[in-house]
Amino acid sequence: MKLRTTFLTITWILITVCFQQCKSPKTDETIEVASSTLERAPYLNYPVPLSPKAPFDVDRDLQAKLDAQGKFAEVQRLFEILSWQQFIRLNWPVDAKGNPKPLLSDAGKPRWFSWKESFEVFKKDGSKPTPWGDFELPNRVREFAGENKHVLFRASKFAEFQHDDVADELDQAFTAPIWDQSGNIVRYEVRMNETEFDYIVKNELYNYDGQIKFYQANAGKDKVVNFPSATTDKAGACEVKIAWKIMEEGVDSKDRYFTSTAQVINEDKTFSTAEVGMIGMHISLKTASSPQWIWATFEHVDNLETNPLVEVNGKPLRPSFNNPDCPTCPVNAYPEVDTDGKKRNQIQRVIPISKATQELNAQVQAMLSKADSKLKFYDLVGTQWPTDPSSPAYTYGDTSVYTLPEAVTNKSGGKPTPAYLTNMIMETYFQGGSITPNAKGIDTLKIKQTYLQNGDSIYGNTITGFNVYNSNEPAFFQIQGFPLTTDLQNTHKNIFGTESCIGCHFSASIAKDFYVDKKTNQKVPVFAKPADADFSWLLQLKAHFKEDITQ
Repeated sequence: MKLRTTFLTITWILITVCFQQCKSPKTDETIEVASSTLERAPYLNYPVPLSPKAPFDVDRDLQAKLDAQGKFAEVQRLFEILSWQQFIRLNWPVDAKGNPKPLLSDAGKPRWFSWKESFEVFKKDGSKPTPWGDFELPNRVREFAGENKHVLFRASKFAEFQHDDVADELDQAFTAPIWDQSGNIVRYEVRMNETEFDYIVKNELYNYDGQIKFYQANAGKDKVVNFPSATTDKAGACEVKIAWKIMEEGVDSKDRYFTSTAQVINEDKTFSTAEVGMIGMHISLKTASSPQWIWATFEHVDNLETNPLVEVNGKPLRPSFNNPDCPTCPVNAYPEVDTDGKKRNQIQRVIPISKATQELNAQVQAMLSKADSKLKFYDLVGTQWPTDPSSPAYTYGDTSVYTLPEAVTNKSGGKPTPAYLTNMIMETYFQGGSITPNAKGIDTLKIKQTYLQNGDSIYGNTITGFNVYNSNEPAFFQIQGFPLTTDLQNTHKNIFGTESCIGCHFSASIAKDFYVDKKTNQKVPVFAKPADADFSWLLQLKAHFKEDITQ
């Protein structure tokens, strides 16, 4: 038995040595293997160590190589790694001079905190913004908020919550507010980097007067506004949109959130100090690889689902925007008032985070955990980018015929992927399709319900099964210009649709002219064609005329 054991041992050693010596050397092909195997290409993993420095665009040579090899999933991974790199870079604490602190866990304001908030750039009187590095609040706001540099305006479309000295940002993209499970309303802010700010100031795009002048000087070009594009080592235009929730004592764990002390506007237009936690972040980058911009969106891991076996403050961890004890509550709809007088949203994800993205999230979150960073509690939901930047926006030509799905999926040009990308905290109501609560707060589904009830008799269509509470809707809701009465066979075909970052921002424009409203004697802007604002809604939605009333 001893001789047999010795023989087997020697045989195994010889086989192992032979295998190691005889196997072929590594080549580029063996390095670029599927991510499911033990051996994978270095570019498929998040780079070590964590760093406050990050590229501003993907490696275009590597992207082209992978495109040529048909490795689409690997190209997607390049953009998602870039998204995480920018998320970490932007949230890395910096000192008073803007230099990154040694550790990600160090105390300090994040890099984006020194960026210009949209209300600083687009003033109600249309005047020129203060220089980069200066911070300015409107006078009446300063009376309440002091000189606190983190001020969150609720920006409700309900007049009683607006502050008339502030060019308010919409709560969500063209929709109504949302409330967490504590009944607190969510606040938002939008900031831009110095590159974008300089371009806006240089061309006087911060008011409608300047936009009209700029349009007239550049009319006829494919793109009127053309923000600077980033390369891997040079920043281009960048915007961030951040969503915040009030941290409720005894309910929310500050250890699980990126937090800030802010001045938040109240219903009576006064301000109060509150501890707020970041629950979502959009990052949009204009780059050489992506003239339609790169769109990355992050959410807090506790927003919609939690593990009830995890305890916080001695209680099971619960989602911030979903009540697991109410399985019949309507989801992604404007909430009714509860018996305690508060509103609470029941939010549910429609399009799941992809498995590949979840894998990358787990990898980066493990690194963030070792770095003792609260950023480990955030998920990348996805990254949208143009797969073919040279592809023009969908042109309708003979408008009697619309081609699906191209009229929906490539309305912006660039053939973006994924087709749809939304943040559940920033575009909650888009999960029911593209028609959402309007600015006056009427029935969130009135337009769709009217269509469902009267469509057959008014428009001659025969569509059936249109569910106004889900993301299935007639195609015209997703097509640029909403061609309701054209090509009934295709535009009224029932399709799935939420919203696309690129598709939505493609519609943004700038003022090209104005007329005077005879009743109010005020100037009213006339906007140019889609894409003339180079995918930034700020120019159209936030600007004002230098003088509101004509002389």
